[in-house]
Amino acid sequence: MTDVARIARAIREAGLSGWLFYNQFHRDELSDLALGIRRAVHNSRPWAYVVPAEGEPTRIVHAIEPGILDHLPGRLVRCTARDDLFEAIGAAIAPGARLAAQFSTAFPVSSFLDHGTAQAIERLGIRLVSSEELIVDCLGTLDAEGMASHNRAAFALHAVVHSAWTRIRSAVAGCEAVHEADVQEWIAGLFTEAGLVTDGPALVAAGEASADPHYEPVGRGREIAPGDVVQLDLWAREPGERSIFADISWVGVLAARPTTEQARVFDVVVSAREAAAAAIDAGLASGLSGADVDRAVRERIGGLGFAGGLRHRTGHAIGTRVHGYGVNLDSVEFPDHRRLREGSCFSIEPGIYLDRFGMRTEVDGIVRGGRLELTGGPRQKSLLDLGGGA
Repeated sequence: MTDVARIARAIREAGLSGWLFYNQFHRDELSDLALGIRRAVHNSRPWAYVVPAEGEPTRIVHAIEPGILDHLPGRLVRCTARDDLFEAIGAAIAPGARLAAQFSTAFPVSSFLDHGTAQAIERLGIRLVSSEELIVDCLGTLDAEGMASHNRAAFALHAVVHSAWTRIRSAVAGCEAVHEADVQEWIAGLFTEAGLVTDGPALVAAGEASADPHYEPVGRGREIAPGDVVQLDLWAREPGERSIFADISWVGVLAARPTTEQARVFDVVVSAREAAAAAIDAGLASGLSGADVDRAVRERIGGLGFAGGLRHRTGHAIGTRVHGYGVNLDSVEFPDHRRLREGSCFSIEPGIYLDRFGMRTEVDGIVRGGRLELTGGPRQKSLLDLGGGA
């Protein structure tokens, strides 16, 4: 059920006049998510929902789809003409109001309000501001139920990754050929056994392919060869619309022990992961941002001589989507200066990518009780290998 009181409280705390939710063709999944509107509901005409800081919300619907907001509180306005839609929005909030809406110069992922509609609203004398902070408060943090859901998924993924590596070891010991797609299929089967669901195949990248952070195999993919680095990245959650994802990455070598170079790169990414965790624990009380954490990781990796191997941010928010709407650990791609707060859930996944191979270690974290809690089983401290490592 949509907690409109929580939305209004967040608006007041941000010092804003209100928050505009606007959608057509379900293009704004944030508005759908915040207001509990299922994608199966017909949405061929625009609707708007204006929540003021104080007072009654306004539901503005098209006469051809009048019931789309029936589950929400507020005064109802039906319209057919586009001019009537904007007139109703203008009547729902005072002239000169600072109205939050789904757009951002920093986060394209949360920019859904089209420029033409934004211009039409601003011509009413309303000042539009980004809803990016409100999104974190209302959609980017977990309650106790969400934390428990995430933690169960994280523990299950830990078991899956070890089962998958055991199967790789067994296949190699039996002189079987193992392709990247074989491992993807094994992981998918393990998800089913564990009662998990996901939105795509796990990342399995061997040899030079491990240097591609978002590698996808063609056909059966590469045959995993002796000495290869093997990167595994898997994400899943329990069934249910409110279930929360977990997302982890482990890495191994198809050898009894790693080379000196492989061991060195792994040591650096582990050091960077631990630096991120230490920075979060030390800085939460003083308003640490996602960008602050990413900078700490970049400084650690650069200081150890691997700045040229950086390809991506340190981490992303996690929620009912694997890439959620909370704070990201990012100072470069989409710099996130929003502060980490109670209930924030995110990945910590520093990686180094060279010409011959790449390595990433990934754990998930939650802010609970003002402290960082790393979720799931023990984090990776040594490379998976054929000799019993990790």
